[in-house]
Amino acid sequence: MQLKNNLYKIIRKEEVDRVVNYTIELSPSCVIYAAHFPGEPITPGVCIVQMGKELVEEQLSEQCSTPCKLMITKVKNVKFLSVISPGETLHLTYQVKKLVMSEDGASVETQLIVLAEEKLMAKISLVLRTV
Repeated sequence: MQLKNNLYKIIRKEEVDRVVNYTIELSPSCVIYAAHFPGEPITPGVCIVQMGKELVEEQLSEQCSTPCKLMITKVKNVKFLSVISPGETLHLTYQVKKLVMSEDGASVETQLIVLAEEKLMAKISLVLRTV
């Protein structure tokens, strides 16, 4: 399931000093929140990582002017520092701090920071490959 336009939507993209910031808005009515957890919705960690992957796909698709699909091959590091609940935090900023493509273009290494305003919510480091 693609999470973009289901669990979240992109409301702004900006680049500042080689860091791309995606501001997203969570969709509290998404079916994922009904199951995780009824009455006290929390964004699942796997969804936080998947949203980052989708935003990297978005960035690469814009850079290459062709659709880019990626698959996570390695989760180098993930730190969830605060609970993300759409009832408390509707907007998040994903910062793409590092985006390095291999010489053959087959894989990408990325580092993402997830913020709610100025509060650090998660740190994610991934290795992805094109599919």
